[in-house]
Amino acid sequence: MITVKRTAAVCISLVVHGLTLAMITVGVLIIYAAPGFLPAWLLGGLFAGLGILLFPRPRRLPADAEMLTPSSAPETYGVARRVAEAVGARPPAAVTVRDLAVACEYAEVGWWRRPVLVVGLPLWLVLSPRERVVLLALTCAERSGHDLLVSGALWTLAQWRGSMSGGGPLKKRDEAHTYVVGVLAGFAPPGSYQAAGTLGLVVGAVIGWPALLLERLLLRLTRERDGRTVRRPGMVTEAEATRLAGLMRDRYFLAPVQAAVLRGASAAEIRQAALTRSDQQDEDTSAGERSLLDPAASAAIDEELAVQYARAIRGFGLIS
Repeated sequence: MITVKRTAAVCISLVVHGLTLAMITVGVLIIYAAPGFLPAWLLGGLFAGLGILLFPRPRRLPADAEMLTPSSAPETYGVARRVAEAVGARPPAAVTVRDLAVACEYAEVGWWRRPVLVVGLPLWLVLSPRERVVLLALTCAERSGHDLLVSGALWTLAQWRGSMSGGGPLKKRDEAHTYVVGVLAGFAPPGSYQAAGTLGLVVGAVIGWPALLLERLLLRLTRERDGRTVRRPGMVTEAEATRLAGLMRDRYFLAPVQAAVLRGASAAEIRQAALTRSDQQDEDTSAGERSLLDPAASAAIDEELAVQYARAIRGFGLIS
């Protein structure tokens, strides 16, 4: 059954990518065949613009993510590798930190889908060793599980859906216009692409709904595979997962941290206060679970991130 769904997902993905490439090719050929004919620019610009707009892009890291090196943060890389292996995920090839982001993310970036762990420092600073393991385990378990072919098709279909909703179309048409002008050296007659954009709205209304149905079908075909790639270990209890979700959602840990920063507390003092509050909750942690991250290793991670902590706490007041 899984093989049938996998085959169907691949076929749908190939159709989506084939249509995207066909749009670009047809648009360029139409303009190339009649470069001095205004309707050719309108029709060709429409197809080429839509194809370029919908062509999948590789996932990129956030601009504020700082890459840690394995030599400067061996314990951080070590716990990331151990927890990822425990939940059946690929060990992160890189670990990055963000000063003002609360959440933690397991991202597969670039065309080669390089696994990268993105750690939000505000939450990480106040978590106990046990809670850090829970955060990493849940983060790795929530990874996509899609390969490059399927994820690219889902990206394309999501862009199409976004172009049909809200205020997105104008921004996306402007982006496509920039690409087309660059590809065609800016020789399009004045106003031709704006007119093509109007035609694009008509085309979107005609073939947009089938694209939405394809997206829904592709998501349904891949949902079971996603569920099977997530192997949540028994070390994460429902109560722990619920508590962590509440921390990230309500952010009630943030106000005491911001108050401590205003009082002039250092990152080490904030960390120690957080550990004091969480000692009771970690008393029942088993020895096997402590092997993923014991208190000494967690303290070593704090030493590795001392510079990042000192920089990050200065901006904690900006988090709402």
